[in-house]
Amino acid sequence: MLYRPHIARAVIEHRGVQAVDDVVVYYHPPGRNDRGARVSADFFQLKFHVARNGHVSSATVTDPKWTGTTDSILRRFADQWKVLRATHPDALLSLVTNWPWHPEDKVAPLLRDGGALADNFFTAGPHSAVGGIRKAWQQDSSLSEPEFAEFARRLRFSHTAVSQEDAELWLQDRCLLAGLRPVGAWEDHSRYDDLGQRLIESGRLEFTPAELRALCAEQGLFDDARAAAHASTLAVRSFTRFAHVPEGDGAMLVDLTDLFDGRAPGSDRVWSDDIPRRIDAALAGVAMLKTPVQVALDVHLSVAWYLGTVLDSKCGIPVVLRQKVRNRGIEVWDISEPLPRGTAGWGFTEEPTGGGRELAVVLSVTWSAVDDVRPQLPQLAPEVGVLLHATVPEPGPTAVEGGAHARCLADALVAHLVERIRALGVTHLHLFAACPVSLGFLLGQYAGVLGPTTVYEFAFGGTRAYAPGMRLPLTRVMP
Repeated sequence: MLYRPHIARAVIEHRGVQAVDDVVVYYHPPGRNDRGARVSADFFQLKFHVARNGHVSSATVTDPKWTGTTDSILRRFADQWKVLRATHPDALLSLVTNWPWHPEDKVAPLLRDGGALADNFFTAGPHSAVGGIRKAWQQDSSLSEPEFAEFARRLRFSHTAVSQEDAELWLQDRCLLAGLRPVGAWEDHSRYDDLGQRLIESGRLEFTPAELRALCAEQGLFDDARAAAHASTLAVRSFTRFAHVPEGDGAMLVDLTDLFDGRAPGSDRVWSDDIPRRIDAALAGVAMLKTPVQVALDVHLSVAWYLGTVLDSKCGIPVVLRQKVRNRGIEVWDISEPLPRGTAGWGFTEEPTGGGRELAVVLSVTWSAVDDVRPQLPQLAPEVGVLLHATVPEPGPTAVEGGAHARCLADALVAHLVERIRALGVTHLHLFAACPVSLGFLLGQYAGVLGPTTVYEFAFGGTRAYAPGMRLPLTRVMP
């Protein structure tokens, strides 16, 4: 909130609010956007468990024992909503916890990205399992049916586990964006935790953005070397992380989250129409950012690739890439740095798959993907005649060492692909990439020399299936 003009003030441990008082954020009119609707305030209740061996369920939220009070968390939310709706009828009430929603609970598949309840929750028949849960929640809330429907649409539930590591990485990312000193990996305590505790003890609980900037300056939290990070950051989001408010990211945000249900596109128009139009429309704003532009990506791989196609070398905008690396945190990858000697490159193998003139390219960087792709090719791309497998020596989450290494891998891969495309007379490229999103962005910058390409999305969550994502040239889906 340090730099966001639409935020009026934030309050921690709000003494004028019950049940949803841990963090409250108020917005200047007309508020923030929530998938087309306006939100005037966000009320968060945080419930942290030291042991990460439990789950949240539809029964948990109606069980007073879970909160150790006389009323359930749902009843307490409902009682406070009845008070808040007079002044903030469009506010959201969020439960954030480090316990995930139980995967076998009937409500679990109805929690949309961002924690909202899907329409199915409200339309399921009264005799169905979901209808029974809805009735139990209504009774526990002590609301009429119309009131409960209105209340439940204002609820948000975190539904994935939030580990201490996740929270630390999120804090590190926000610090880098805001030009603040991040917590070092070698430090066994956080200056931000200490400061928060002191503020609560002193009763200093409410801040405007200007007051918070002054506090950070007083405490020596600004990092002069990163002070301009926010002013130069382009943030692109196609999925959200826990309790994530997209408006808090960077000087410029391209928010695509409303186009997806989790990671799945909401319609056939998403890849071919909606995403290209929004990203293309953002180019004028990107040109106004301070350079080099920091590109912060929480996106599907093919979205990162497409963004690279529009922010290629011809656009004249120098960029650095913000990459999340397991066990290393958030790193700023400067792709202009020289490559250290001895850095690992690609190994290439080819195998025939048919008589077609299309080429499938499998990249094994973060994991070995070829065994997943091979059996799916006949259905996904029947005209593929050759499968080319490009792999680094030891695929894994830290296989790419930084920006220079990513640029070297992209350069070497494209050089090899150009030669094979010419030799084989390839008419279309099919890219299946298990790689960091930043490498996907860099490959997109070369799309002009590789010709017609389709980039495939991996279905995280167990099926290991691939599905087409972004492609060039675009094939528009007509309304």
